[in-house]
Amino acid sequence: MLRFVCLCSLVFFFACSSNEKEQSDSLEHVTPTVQRKKEKVAPKVKEEFLDFLTTENCEDLLLGYGSENKETKAILTTPLGEITIELYENTPVHRANFVYLTKRKFFDETVFYRVIDTFMIQGGNSDSWETQRLKAKIGNYKLQPEMKPGNFHERGALAAARSYTDNPDKLSSPFVFYIVQRGPIVPEGMTWMEREEGKTYAPEIRQHYIDFGGSPGLDGEHTVFGEVIEGMDIVDKIAKVEVDGKDWPKEEVWIKMKVE
Repeated sequence: MLRFVCLCSLVFFFACSSNEKEQSDSLEHVTPTVQRKKEKVAPKVKEEFLDFLTTENCEDLLLGYGSENKETKAILTTPLGEITIELYENTPVHRANFVYLTKRKFFDETVFYRVIDTFMIQGGNSDSWETQRLKAKIGNYKLQPEMKPGNFHERGALAAARSYTDNPDKLSSPFVFYIVQRGPIVPEGMTWMEREEGKTYAPEIRQHYIDFGGSPGLDGEHTVFGEVIEGMDIVDKIAKVEVDGKDWPKEEVWIKMKVE
């Protein structure tokens, strides 16, 4: 019986790993069609924008912005509850970019538009008029990767989406993010993954994936720049909402964001 249970666990892991590799190409800069429900319009406040951001100038401008805007906590409100995220200081450009977009209210016009249970929830970007207006003021740019050894795709990790097409430098989309939701991985599964992908994980990271979960197959492919510190139960609720054939929630999961 024990051998049967272990075999079932491995079969499930291998299926998940295969799906994860197939789904990873979807973790990229996309422009979903979003039709937000009409809400009461808040009074307009003066918008303070940096110079128009490009791939060439964004690092210097965002580092300067980050030195004056030191927030390291993002509070994400959804219809299902609140998620609190710690933004890593060792990814200063991605942190500053996230803070900047949040303060410009960019994410408040977006939704979680791709939801895959036992994998991740993805949000940001939109083709709404207000989002396009903001992007026209913010810029057209990509972020250089900031992949640090201690930042990995553990359960609850916040990471930047990117294109897998014509992007050898693995530049991040500044507008699209995802939160890893996958649970614990059986030890045999980690061994299989290391062998198949030619990766060797530090013992403490390997054990963390086994004990708490995550998506190790995405390590080295995307910049991880934060983690959920409160509200993983809300992430799980979002991951389990009913979706259509394109993984789009059938009921809108809107986003409101602030930083502290």
